[in-house]
Amino acid sequence: MNMNAIVLNADVLESTFYDQVTGAPRQGHSVKLTVIDADTYEKYECQFSGGFPELDELKQLRQVNATPEQCDEVVNRLRANLPTTMTTLNFDVVKVKGKGSFLTLVCRFAQVAAV
Repeated sequence: MNMNAIVLNADVLESTFYDQVTGAPRQGHSVKLTVIDADTYEKYECQFSGGFPELDELKQLRQVNATPEQCDEVVNRLRANLPTTMTTLNFDVVKVKGKGSFLTLVCRFAQVAAV
């Protein structure tokens, strides 16, 4: 599903995941946007795990076991580059996760077809 949305709030989420082989904790990051659908005016929580250059950089840093300070620097840059309030975005909803009224839309930025 494609959505035209207006950003209300944006933040970086930090999560701890556990390696399935070793059981060691690993940090993960995603971007959470609170948006209003520009067509229906409904409010949604959206999660992006890609589409921002800094998220890709964080994934690379995790692969080389970077220090927490190095990751924090990239997270701060990511926060500074997040869309501001009332920014209009177009993205695709990949799936819906959650229960009841606590739903999160897992999204990715819409790809423009090559002409």
